[in-house]
Amino acid sequence: MSADARARRVAVVADSRLEALLPELQRRGFGVIQLPPAGLPADVAAEWLEQVADHVSEFLRTGYEVVVEDDGAYDLAQYAIQPPSTSRFVPET
Repeated sequence: MSADARARRVAVVADSRLEALLPELQRRGFGVIQLPPAGLPADVAAEWLEQVADHVSEFLRTGYEVVVEDDGAYDLAQYAIQPPSTSRFVPET
């Protein structure tokens, strides 16, 4: 059995911010869930966001640290993706 380097930490990241944040997220031991890119058909984006919400719910239920770094492209609150008990990811500078 191998150790998981992500250490029970997950970041939900906007597609537009992923490339810039990925090195820091990896360095800090976060797994990543990518939010859908802006401009997708509404039904496709909704299905994607519902899947993300399911994953976030399960991660929170099982004690993972979940942080969200979005760009405002979608109303994440309607999918309960921004849990109030988590902080936003801020890369160290």
